[in-house]
Amino acid sequence: MSRLYKTEGVVLKHSYMGEADAVLSIYTPALGKLRAVARGAKRSKSRLGGHLEPLNHCSIMLARGRSLDIISGCDTLETFMPLRANLWLMSCGLYVAELTDRLGVEGTENRSLFQLLLNTLRSLSDGVHPGIALRYFDFRSMACSGYLPEIWRCVACGCALEMGSHQFSAPAGGLLCPDCAPALSSLQMISVNAIKVLRFFSRNDFSAIARLKLKPDVMREIEVVMQNYVTYVLDQEVNSAKWLNKLRGSGMWLTS
Repeated sequence: MSRLYKTEGVVLKHSYMGEADAVLSIYTPALGKLRAVARGAKRSKSRLGGHLEPLNHCSIMLARGRSLDIISGCDTLETFMPLRANLWLMSCGLYVAELTDRLGVEGTENRSLFQLLLNTLRSLSDGVHPGIALRYFDFRSMACSGYLPEIWRCVACGCALEMGSHQFSAPAGGLLCPDCAPALSSLQMISVNAIKVLRFFSRNDFSAIARLKLKPDVMREIEVVMQNYVTYVLDQEVNSAKWLNKLRGSGMWLTS
């Protein structure tokens, strides 16, 4: 196996090690999540530092190391500049990156999750409604990671669900019919309009999502359902979600 290799990837986050080195979490199409060291990245004259900012889509050259691989070269492919010019959009991008980091597995290929991450950052940059983009990412990232919620049949008995409002159970992994719902706890009522949106998410790509318009109450309902489900799957809340809620409470946000 060659010591040197090349991959594209999106920088999810970084932390500093020592005085000048950076440890990065990068999501790649073929290698899944990758942790690597950028030597001297913190120095002002570093040729790597500017390329390896969080959310950058890069082409990266690496050398295999004993514990962490070492980044030897990097070219920026996309920077998603509109996100960096707006605190709310940047925070949305960081939410997407954090959830990818939580769901991603080191050394395990997941091209669908990588493409979803890339398409979400592009959509946020291109002006797609940030709330819709994030909820679509929530739903599809669960599908990419093996946690797709059941929205067509009752998760308890398997019967097809008639169109209408139903109870959603995060522990059970989806919707319940009226007969099965009373037997379970931790339920959340979800309206027929919210169910229609989730089903739309399951059948459409970003080209269709970009044209979607939702009422604020439906948007909020889907956010609560998906955030509760994501929290259950991860067994903890996404930190960036807390920050987005804080921004929204302060009024420093775009309509979400």
